[in-house]
Amino acid sequence: MAHYSGYVTLPTISYEAFRDAVNGNSYDADGIAGCQCVDLAKELNYNLGYSSPYWDTGGTGSAYGGWSIESARSFNAGVQYTLVYDKTQIKKGDMIVINHFMGNPYGHVGFADEDYNGTNNIRMCSQNNGGTPAPGGGTTVNIANYALTNFLGAFRLTAWNETVKKRKFPWVLYARKLREKRSQP
Repeated sequence: MAHYSGYVTLPTISYEAFRDAVNGNSYDADGIAGCQCVDLAKELNYNLGYSSPYWDTGGTGSAYGGWSIESARSFNAGVQYTLVYDKTQIKKGDMIVINHFMGNPYGHVGFADEDYNGTNNIRMCSQNNGGTPAPGGGTTVNIANYALTNFLGAFRLTAWNETVKKRKFPWVLYARKLREKRSQP
């Protein structure tokens, strides 16, 4: 386990590469209140080239504001994310935002570690959600179940969800050229 203060370089080539790099570590990106869930979102967006504050809470200082406040949601989506409004459409790697509720006045933000599974719980890779206590407050990044009861929405990083399209080999043209070659003396 490593503890990081400030912003660090992390892999963003895939969700799995990002998850494997952060899992078990703690990040206090902004120097506010120790290792909070929003620090992990800030670390990713920092590595994607966003401008400061990297994750906008809409003036709430809380994770839920990153979705609930329209200007924050727009900033956080930028041009690299698409918005997901329906929890049944969650895909692995989506950055999920949970609303505040009794017992958690800040809400939560973390990354789906699986596609929506038909239940009200999802495995999430997040910080300050039951990991090992971290220096300065909060907890380390871990993967744990989280209830979707207060789901607000999710940000889907386009780069992590692009399907690679294979070009189909033009067999018809190849067959025609082969026949032409065979017919030549």
